Amino acid sequence: MQRATISMFAHLVQSMGCKLEFQHLVNKHQSDKASKGFSSWSQFIAMLFCQLTGADSLREISDGLFSSLGKLNHIGAKAACRSTLSHANQNRPYKLYEDFYHVLLD
Repeated sequence: MQRATISMFAHLVQSMGCKLEFQHLVNKHQSDKASKGFSSWSQFIAMLFCQLTGADSLREISDGLFSSLGKLNHIGAKAACRSTLSHANQNRPYKLYEDFYHVLLD
């Protein structure tokens, strides 16, 4: 089940084809300014994974992403532990993701 979910997930992320627009917004909001290896793109992938798999906790997100490390490399993301996810969710500007939503909506 996990294997089918992550391959559909990777296909969805690749079909969005919007990583350049996302990077432009990252530069605009300077959200990767003080990050230490966990990029805003990886955070976006983690939160998208959370929504699509129905994960209820950071542990579920982290474990799910670590179980598919090889497949994450193909979409340019990294898995992160719970504390890293928590820190990123707490300290990154939400406006980045709000603006990205509007890009995807258009």
